[in-house]
Amino acid sequence: MIDRLTSISPLVSIIMPNYNSEDFIHIAIESVLNQTYQNLELIIVDDLSSDNSPSVISKYAANDHRVVPVFKITNQGAALSRNVALDLAKGEYIAFLDSDDIWTNDKLEMQIKFMLNNNYEFIYSYYDVISNTGDYCYNLKAPNKVTRNKLLLSCFIGCSSVVIASSLLGKTRQRDIVCRNDYMFWLDILKNGDIGYCCPGTFSSYRRGFGISSNKLRNFKFYCYVIVNATPLRALLLPVTLPIFLVINIIKKSFTSLYNKIVINI
Repeated sequence: MIDRLTSISPLVSIIMPNYNSEDFIHIAIESVLNQTYQNLELIIVDDLSSDNSPSVISKYAANDHRVVPVFKITNQGAALSRNVALDLAKGEYIAFLDSDDIWTNDKLEMQIKFMLNNNYEFIYSYYDVISNTGDYCYNLKAPNKVTRNKLLLSCFIGCSSVVIASSLLGKTRQRDIVCRNDYMFWLDILKNGDIGYCCPGTFSSYRRGFGISSNKLRNFKFYCYVIVNATPLRALLLPVTLPIFLVINIIKKSFTSLYNKIVINI
């Protein structure tokens, strides 16, 4: 437990949007409730699912007061669902977990300790990519630190690996786009020269081929959209950054070992 490591045990709010993740959400929820770091609240915002996942959410909420369920009456997408949760969050730190992803049991313990020991406000970690059936595919590393300019090359950060101090987040919320909303969110948060730091280790698993972001062509389209709208003054650099983005993503998908060697040295 974190209390053995430090006298401070701040509340962590975990943001989980959900839409039709009946097959996976129980795994995601349990990976939160089984954390060795216990001072947390899990805010699950269901985006008008048509499957049985709202019932799954309700059962966990009935058995653990740390689960805060929100059931929307309109479908608005993951970005606005996260914003609903962010407005309700009470924690000094904010973490993110998609309803089809998974955390290791020591994720929050290790990352909160890292943040407190170094006085960091924005951190992330390496993450595993798993198949739709939960089989390990490969591990993705990240730069030791990122700035807004560095992130213009590519989104090196896995959403479910991130923890942010709520004081840094402030009133910043995700923009209402259907794809790459987390990418634009990081760019918006880091716009004042802030830096994100990599906490050593792998503490989350991203389930590929399930969400909207798995569509590669759509990813390229929304990369352009993000750069133009998040950094208008840098949009003129798009003819330079887009080819770099494409090359990085080709290497990421096809030559993961090479990608990992490159990004840890960026």
